[in-house]
Amino acid sequence: MTGKEVYLHLQQRQFYCPECDRYFNEPFSFVDPKRTMTRRYERSVYECCKASTILKISVQENLVWSTVNDVFQRGGRKEIDARPLVKVRVIGMDEIAIKKGHRDDATVIVDLEHVEIIDILYYRDQNRLIEYFQNRGTTWCETIEVFCSDMWQGFINTAKAVFPNATLVVDRFHFFSHLNKALDHQRKSLRRQFKDHEEFKRLKWVLLKNAEDLSEEQKKKLALAFLIAPQLKMFYEQKEKFRSIFNQHLTKEAGEIALNQWIEEARAMNNQHLNKFLYTLNHWKDCILNYFTHRFTTSIIEGINNSIKTVKRMGYGFRNFANFKQRVLMYFA
Repeated sequence: MTGKEVYLHLQQRQFYCPECDRYFNEPFSFVDPKRTMTRRYERSVYECCKASTILKISVQENLVWSTVNDVFQRGGRKEIDARPLVKVRVIGMDEIAIKKGHRDDATVIVDLEHVEIIDILYYRDQNRLIEYFQNRGTTWCETIEVFCSDMWQGFINTAKAVFPNATLVVDRFHFFSHLNKALDHQRKSLRRQFKDHEEFKRLKWVLLKNAEDLSEEQKKKLALAFLIAPQLKMFYEQKEKFRSIFNQHLTKEAGEIALNQWIEEARAMNNQHLNKFLYTLNHWKDCILNYFTHRFTTSIIEGINNSIKTVKRMGYGFRNFANFKQRVLMYFA
């Protein structure tokens, strides 16, 4: 209170029950059994830990680290267990690096419909993911109607193995990125071909930017580059056409017609970089077309992953994955 430590000295009475033939202590409404802190103070310590590190709060409150950690763990379990149970119909999966450069990826599983983290797994392995979902039960897996992920085959194979009623949707932004990479490869080849031309310098982000977001200066920069390289203009226009198809609210049938027409136009260009993208597009075409029926993406998970990175920075890293997982689940509880 008012910046000073306050201690409550309580006398706990003991009673005897002749019918039970045993002694019992008087309970207090404001202190949990076998605890030395009031419930309000424990809650205050827990809330402080959510926004800081356990070490910092232990120093701030003049408490032993293990005591603060116990308060934090208990509070976290209560908060996570108190989350309302909802029927999950749409799930998405994406990976996040636990340690940079160590290929130590975890899997984040999210309810895309209600924007809630279902779980975080310390691995990204197809067989272990299949085992994980099988352990959740057949009934739970059969309720999944839509599954959305990036283009990693392990995620898709997992969904096919465990979600019999799910429609598989590939995240639109991931296959858009493949088209952008192809366009950037075209830019790089022109940059090597026209080394002395200023028009192709510092062009990458202007070229990848959406047409409606370009400034007048950027439009002029593109126009100059297009005068020298008409094939770049054709590629850019195809990129914008492709994006506009998926921005429209089309039926799956209408979307397929529009996409097939775009594929024919792109194939007629006979561009080696665009042809590589067409090969990828053809491989994932069915899952890509499902987006017109179920307009879900993993962009929500990307945002969640950014928040998870914030949690990692707040804790200056985590050695124990269980503590890291609990901290993240509490952050989003």
